[in-house]
Amino acid sequence: MDKSRITVAALGPGHPGLVTRAAWEALTGGARVVLRTARHGAAQELARAGVAFDTLDALYEHSEDFDELCALAAKRLLSMAREAGVLVYGVSDPLSDQTVRALAQAVGAECALEVLPGVTLTSYAAASCAARGVQTENLCQTTALSVAELEPDPERPLVVTELNDRVLASDVKLWLMDVYDPEQPVFFAAPGEEPAARVSVLPLCELDRQSAYDHTCAVFVPPVPFTQRARHTVRDLQQVTRRLRAPDGCPWDRVQTHESLRQYMIEEAYEAVDAIDGGDPDRMADELGDVLFQVLLHAQIAHEHADFALGDVATAICGKMISRHEQIFGQGGTDTAGDEGWEAIKRREKGQRTLVSSLRDVPGYLPALMRAYKVLRKAASAGCDPLSGADALAAARRALLQAEADFSAGADASQALGALLLAAAGAARGCGQQPELLLRAQTQRFIERFERMEREANAQGVDLAQVPREQMAAHWARSAADEAGN
Repeated sequence: MDKSRITVAALGPGHPGLVTRAAWEALTGGARVVLRTARHGAAQELARAGVAFDTLDALYEHSEDFDELCALAAKRLLSMAREAGVLVYGVSDPLSDQTVRALAQAVGAECALEVLPGVTLTSYAAASCAARGVQTENLCQTTALSVAELEPDPERPLVVTELNDRVLASDVKLWLMDVYDPEQPVFFAAPGEEPAARVSVLPLCELDRQSAYDHTCAVFVPPVPFTQRARHTVRDLQQVTRRLRAPDGCPWDRVQTHESLRQYMIEEAYEAVDAIDGGDPDRMADELGDVLFQVLLHAQIAHEHADFALGDVATAICGKMISRHEQIFGQGGTDTAGDEGWEAIKRREKGQRTLVSSLRDVPGYLPALMRAYKVLRKAASAGCDPLSGADALAAARRALLQAEADFSAGADASQALGALLLAAAGAARGCGQQPELLLRAQTQRFIERFERMEREANAQGVDLAQVPREQMAAHWARSAADEAGN
């Protein structure tokens, strides 16, 4: 059986003069011709040349969504190719046409497929912008249906093609406004089948307010330097960090090292936690930005010493998250939900063969309660859980009694108090709580209680600092009881 052949011919944006000679010869060479749609300027030209052709227009009515349309188109084209032997399939732009991609994925060994290039929808829109002196080199391009898969790069010129309708135009506008100002001037290629696109300049916010749209519509967004933008990306922050560390950059940033920045990483992390506790989204964004800057600053310092770069940081965390969530990312494996599965994976990654090596791996610089919680959690994940639930509370009672005995005897109660704190951390873990956060909240309540007491004392003309200790203790007990009652 002879092998069938399908040639995909680029029809261009719409004007017959933009069809390449190779594509025209394929379309008029006597093979069976199928056009994706008859709504194209080249269709009329083919009819005038006496070329008979079929279209896939009827499939639009029988398809529930675009994926089904592409699958049906590929199936129909392969069937026609088997019948005709040689088939020419005409589409506007093979590089962005998803029916062509579906066809390429469906083609088997019995059918050969070739694609003839032509004038793309991107070059059609960009050429008219180039005539206005706009930068078009290093061009980034995508279709309106694919914007969700990408992140805008405002440092590069961008063309988004196939704004088929107002809904797609609105989707593209919202996608761009994640980075660009709503008043950013953009170039809109209006519907048309002329040799050159009709381009007008308008603010980005008006992209979905135009009178008409079709497959030839596109938006061209010129590059905007990050210093001239109101919104920024992580890549912008990387450039800012690099500039600050440059020989003629900021004197303070230039002299920083990993060691000198340690305190700031801790401080910024705690300020971010405080913002989270405050529940203010704007402050959270601000403080998390400070943490992110610390990450990029460390990555830039390491890059300058050829130790690692930001890409290595991203690679490390992505690899870690993928390996620890194998099911989610289609890597096989089993469900690793819960502490036990999570800790087992981490021990495997780090080559830790004993429980002690896993416990010693908990950083010593962590706040003491947080470190205690993590050590107890790791121990519990390995099946050793002596300080949890009722056992932890019993250990806390024993430690409290021992501390009282030590105090009464005038002995050193530090070990008993340490045991009490460790047992408290275990009890918190058994309740699903973070002891560090519990203590932070309780400390805040302590401050607020003092504030109330001081306010009441001031109202009575009393200096709280001068109140006798016994009276203060009684006042404190009443305040605590009132708080518990509320």
